[in-house]
Amino acid sequence: MHAHYTVRFFHSHRSTLMQKPYPHDRDSHSVAIVGTGPAALMAADKLASSGIQVTLFDKRAAAAWKLFVAGSSGLNITNALPLNAFASNYTGPAQHWQTCLSQFSNEDWVRFIEVELGQKTFLGTSGRYFVETMHAAALVRAWRRRLESMGVSFHFAHELIDFSSDGTDCTLRFKNETTFSFPKVLLALGGGSYEPTEDPLRWISIFENKGIRFNAFSPMNSGYHVAWTKAFLAEVDGQPFKNIEFRNSKGSRKGDLIITEYGLEGTPVYTLGEAGAASIDLKPDLSLDAIKQKLLSSKENFSLIRRAQKHLQLNKAALALIFHMGRPEWKNSLDDFALAIKNFPLTLLQPRPLSESISARGGVSWDELGDNLELTSHPGIYLAGEMIDWEAPTGGFLIQGGVAQGRFVAESMLK
Repeated sequence: MHAHYTVRFFHSHRSTLMQKPYPHDRDSHSVAIVGTGPAALMAADKLASSGIQVTLFDKRAAAAWKLFVAGSSGLNITNALPLNAFASNYTGPAQHWQTCLSQFSNEDWVRFIEVELGQKTFLGTSGRYFVETMHAAALVRAWRRRLESMGVSFHFAHELIDFSSDGTDCTLRFKNETTFSFPKVLLALGGGSYEPTEDPLRWISIFENKGIRFNAFSPMNSGYHVAWTKAFLAEVDGQPFKNIEFRNSKGSRKGDLIITEYGLEGTPVYTLGEAGAASIDLKPDLSLDAIKQKLLSSKENFSLIRRAQKHLQLNKAALALIFHMGRPEWKNSLDDFALAIKNFPLTLLQPRPLSESISARGGVSWDELGDNLELTSHPGIYLAGEMIDWEAPTGGFLIQGGVAQGRFVAESMLK
């Protein structure tokens, strides 16, 4: 936003905005959005491209904090799964996600990034799409230029402290003592894992004070504690279990896991993590019988650990797990040793703190929302993104869910 526009906006409209709504000839063509994450930016894009005047507010000094956090280790924008399989990765009403993703699919999102924002993408071997730069900066700059070219205005350092609705106008009150009224408002305030300095998030109290049901945030897509032995950590702290399959009561997931001083990090645990019994298949591409045959094929009188290293190519972390964390009798029984490779038992303890998690469980209850994501108790005020009580695994599903919901709300407003 250019400095001269900021001055003109507040000088010419400050008294109007703080004392009464916009004039009625502008009411039907203006929308406020609080937040500048993926859901907010996509809703703003759809509304502005349809001729609606959009004003974006954010408590930070710059836009798209969520995208910068998500892109800190490579901006994974979506996944290549087909629609039905894609929708099954979300909690919440199944029909809602089918509708959202039908209206704005993973293919639509990739096309939007490439065509409308001019950013190249690529499909990784894991089925995840990334922006070519692997960071959010270029994408955010391009998106903001596009939005501003359509007349969207950005207003930073505006932290929401209250909202209300009388059925005609929606009023927003901010911490900097400004008050604004609009006919329709979208709140896209973000989930519980992007604000390490807020515990709990300040916006939660706004909803709780209005009696709007909110399910407490808890870690999702997070690392988990495991009770490693000192000898095990001394040998392999920070090293990976490569190409394993993690299993627990929620299912199974192949991938890599990183050993940390407190436990485990990595996509398989992020996706399936919950406290309780779990296991790791250290050689998922070989059957139990095939493992036994390879161990028996050794012509040298090696220990089972040495045979596993030579004939199964188990890496250092896997060998250390069996040696330091396995039962002593496994080392002398081929059957037990082979079974440990295929089904090494672990116990996940508590998850890492919410401030470290990739996303969060919890949010505003679906019971408070109509089918169009409008608050039933506050007509004209809509919600979107991770502030609603839904969750999804890593792998592009979180950002795709946000942009699809933002597009869905914009379509609902336009109707």
